[in-house]
Amino acid sequence: MKWPIFVQDRKGRIIYLTQERWEHALAHPGMHDGLLEQVMESVRQGKRKQDIYDPAKFKYIYSFSNLPMGYTDIVIVVKFSWQLEANNFILTAYLVKRW
Repeated sequence: MKWPIFVQDRKGRIIYLTQERWEHALAHPGMHDGLLEQVMESVRQGKRKQDIYDPAKFKYIYSFSNLPMGYTDIVIVVKFSWQLEANNFILTAYLVKRW
């Protein structure tokens, strides 16, 4: 696989995932390499909510019916920044259970 991986969210913002950040995400319970496409789909289609403590961070959340260990959603944390151009990258991804 060639890193970084780029994806667009529903509003056309370009976001990327590095191998180092993917390896970080894999350390979370239930996460595994087979979920990479679902992580990207979560950014493409997920609901986006701004972090209350850091206005440059946003969480994307999307539901899937086939996640491991009873998890229901994937949460993707994205940091948005500008230097000379947009620098929007995935910080981490993790699984959650919604009731």
